[in-house]
Amino acid sequence: MATFDSLIKEILPYVPGCPEVLIKSNLRSATIEFCEKSKAFVHDLEPITSTSGIHEYEFDQPVGTSVHSILWAIYDGEDLDPISPRSLELNYPDWRDRSSIPKVYLQKDSNKFWLIPVPNATQASIIQLSVSLKPTRTASNIDTSFSNDYRDGILYGTLYRLLRIPSRAWTDLYASADYLGLFRQQVAEAELRARSGDLGVRRLVKYRGVGLTKRKRYKKYGMELDY
Repeated sequence: MATFDSLIKEILPYVPGCPEVLIKSNLRSATIEFCEKSKAFVHDLEPITSTSGIHEYEFDQPVGTSVHSILWAIYDGEDLDPISPRSLELNYPDWRDRSSIPKVYLQKDSNKFWLIPVPNATQASIIQLSVSLKPTRTASNIDTSFSNDYRDGILYGTLYRLLRIPSRAWTDLYASADYLGLFRQQVAEAELRARSGDLGVRRLVKYRGVGLTKRKRYKKYGMELDY
């Protein structure tokens, strides 16, 4: 697992004087936002056992993460369709009293999901789920592979957040807007990749490591940042 602490040194040169605890907090928030918008932190959960007469089940996600959304669900080899709370009550008004083979699922929150109709059998490892994850608000770590793959996006998202904080020595609203644009570009590319739709989109912004273009970084911070 990669730690948020390990990324602080990448941010410090661009926000001189910023407390490390503030950088870490914004690294975590930027990672959460990146995961929510891109759904790129994909994880296949361990198969879940159904219990006859029970409609509510808990996710068994990795420690330090919560489930943002269910990407697909399978019950006994058959795909389940997602359903909204309103559609559930309209199409299955008596669902609490019905038991059968589940046909749809409803994600209740980041910890639980429902199967409808209520399962009518107890069967081991019959429910399969693929989900998009995000770090919890108290997480100190992030999956190493995910951190490596989307490092730039996480760092750009952190910088746009920090640089927009008002009345600080490092405040720079123009640079913040630039980093926000870079962050959004990284999110869009990650979303395409997560959906297996990475078509080799040409990058519109050239960069070397974290930072703006060479010209902007030189103007703002000096030669020492030109690496």
